[in-house]
Amino acid sequence: MQIFGQTSREEAEKIAVKKILSTYIASINQADTTLGAKISLTEENLNFIHPRGHEKGWEGIKSDIYGMFDSTFSQRDLKSTEEIITFFDDVAILEFYWVFDAVFKDGNSLQTKGRETQVSKKIGGDWKIIHVHYSNMPVTGECEGF
Repeated sequence: MQIFGQTSREEAEKIAVKKILSTYIASINQADTTLGAKISLTEENLNFIHPRGHEKGWEGIKSDIYGMFDSTFSQRDLKSTEEIITFFDDVAILEFYWVFDAVFKDGNSLQTKGRETQVSKKIGGDWKIIHVHYSNMPVTGECEGF
C-alpha cells in the first residue's frame, strides 16, 4: 500500500537501482574508477562480459574497461533507454538499451548502439553491481546471429 508522501519499498528500491545506473553512466563517461568502485562489487567474483572480451574481478574491469575508455576516447557520452528492473529478493536485474557517442583521441567520431544487462545484489544495505553483460543490437538478417 502506498501512502501519500511516501514510496513503497519496491519504488524505493527501483530508485536506488536507477541511481546505480546513473552513477555507472557517469563513471563510464568520465572513465572514473572511483565512481565505478562505489557501485560495483570490488572483488574477484565481479564479471563484465563485452564484445571485446570477458573481465573477471574489479582489477581487470578497472584496467581493461575503464582504462580502455580513458586511453581510447577524448570524449564519451553513454545514454540509456528502455530501462526495465526486475527484483528477486536481494538481487536486481536491470536491462536497457544504450547509445554511446565518443570521440577518439585522434578526433574521429564513433557511435555504437547496444543492449545491456546488469545484475546487482543488495550487500550491507547498498546495491552493488555484480555482473554486466553488454552486446551490440540484435541482427535480423538471414543466417545472422547464430
